[in-house]
Amino acid sequence: MIRIWHPMRDPHHCSFRMMALRLATTRQLSVPRASLLDTFLLFPEYLHEIQYKGFGSLRSSLRDLEIPKPSDSFVSLPDIRTVFRELQVFQKAALRQLVAKNILSADAFKEGKLTLSSKGIPDELKQVLQAFVSENSRQLWFITDELSEIPLDGPTGLLRRANLELGGRFR
Repeated sequence: MIRIWHPMRDPHHCSFRMMALRLATTRQLSVPRASLLDTFLLFPEYLHEIQYKGFGSLRSSLRDLEIPKPSDSFVSLPDIRTVFRELQVFQKAALRQLVAKNILSADAFKEGKLTLSSKGIPDELKQVLQAFVSENSRQLWFITDELSEIPLDGPTGLLRRANLELGGRFR
């Protein structure tokens, strides 16, 4: 049997993505929002599945990124709800690892926030992360800053717009 590695099931890669999300924005990131944004960073094709009603400028910003739609992608992606649910296991492990390594603040994490600790990210790793953030700056800006215009919860929140709220669109 052939096993194929995928970053979705790698908590170390997830740690890298979470640190990149943290470095890419000056906004406060809650753990639930970071979890959702990590899903979009890993699978940007799902950004096309969000309902942007009332946020037309976001739709045009997404078009400018030239991210292929899921229907145009080489890979057949599973339903976003399945991916989001499965990914949370690895995200929790990654975030706990970052707290244990004192990269993320344990106190802020207990409050549901992702904040760098006073120790922060080691310099060598920070250089690699900054290169990644720089290389993917347009996509990260859209994910971390432009999508932050949409609240996470509620009847018009990002979870519902992405069809991730319990019950989805047919609640």
